[in-house]
Amino acid sequence: MDEKRFRQLAERLAHQYPDSVTLPLPPGCAVLVPDWLTPGKAETLMAHCLDTLEWDQPSVRLFGRQYPIPRRHAFIGDAGVRYRWSGLEQHPQPWTAPLKDVRDRLFEAGFAFNSILINHYRSGADGMGWHADNERELGDSPVVATISLGQPRRLSFRVRQGAGREVLELPSGSLLLTSGAVQHHWQHQVAKSRRPLAGRISLTFRYIHSNL
Repeated sequence: MDEKRFRQLAERLAHQYPDSVTLPLPPGCAVLVPDWLTPGKAETLMAHCLDTLEWDQPSVRLFGRQYPIPRRHAFIGDAGVRYRWSGLEQHPQPWTAPLKDVRDRLFEAGFAFNSILINHYRSGADGMGWHADNERELGDSPVVATISLGQPRRLSFRVRQGAGREVLELPSGSLLLTSGAVQHHWQHQVAKSRRPLAGRISLTFRYIHSNL
């Protein structure tokens, strides 16, 4: 999706949700809708994910050694979709009805996705380091939608080549949309914390081109 179309859809969302915040991340941008899910729906969806999904904690190779990722995750998607990252190739679990309902709601807003990578941060000891969602299978301008459930966590952005930094607090029930240009020019992370934090789940919706 090109930047012009993304901004048109983002403006439409901002009219529907007056508390929405647009964060410029030049040459792209991000849009945060803090109350996209009601507290009750966010709590119910989190419980569904914890109770229903098959969770995994794979290991990735860093500096010649294998390390388990500092969180649990599950991959959901259409049949035939596969996702490759950090030397891993993942095949999806089938959609559950509640997760399909969320995807349908995003589609109604103009955003089409065929998969979700779901991360479970069990406490402040879990996190995700600096990275960009720019794998080849995501295409040239990959829009990513992130829905946060449970404990609010900070998502930090930094310019890939430069000194720019931005931080967003992601409350439970929020929707964050990032445009394709953000993936190419910025990195993001969910930093670990020494504070006593409760569990958080993030649902990151992507469109994966498995034939690329």
